Amino acid sequence: MRRVVERDAAALTSLFDKHNGAVFGLLLRILRNRADAEEVMIEVFQELWHRADRFDADRSNVLSYLALVARSRGVDRLRADRSRSAAPLDARYDVVAPNQIAPADAMDLDEQSGKVRGALRTLPVAEREAIESAYFDGLSQTEIARKLNRPLGTVKTQIRQGLIRLRSMLRISEDRGEIRT
Repeated sequence: MRRVVERDAAALTSLFDKHNGAVFGLLLRILRNRADAEEVMIEVFQELWHRADRFDADRSNVLSYLALVARSRGVDRLRADRSRSAAPLDARYDVVAPNQIAPADAMDLDEQSGKVRGALRTLPVAEREAIESAYFDGLSQTEIARKLNRPLGTVKTQIRQGLIRLRSMLRISEDRGEIRT
């Protein structure tokens, strides 16, 4: 990332080659449209190039940062075009597009997705519903409150408490971005 900040195009190419499969897989799960996912993936890497100085290695690793930007851009696209159909629950948790990344990487990401699915299933139903609506359906907290027929403050609390529980169940390895239970 330091080299990207210094405007080294080869460094950006290297990051793209290493992480485009995971970013594309996440966007495909969010957007449910291959062309939209490809377009937003390019936007994510363009943003990385133009705003690389916003990356803080003390706060996250590169893959986590890219996933956050990709999720944000994907949700922005969804909100602009609400035409996507709902996905089955388990499929929404997967961030792997198996044909887009190396088999070993796909296995690692699939294993991590399984750990996230397992942790989400242990949450109280109200917290899980709120988190799924926010992170997998791309709804705002106000939209979640309407959808679940709950007060906005309750939804905010449920999301916060659920994320705290998930954080305690899942530990992120800072060096590789792997999820450990």
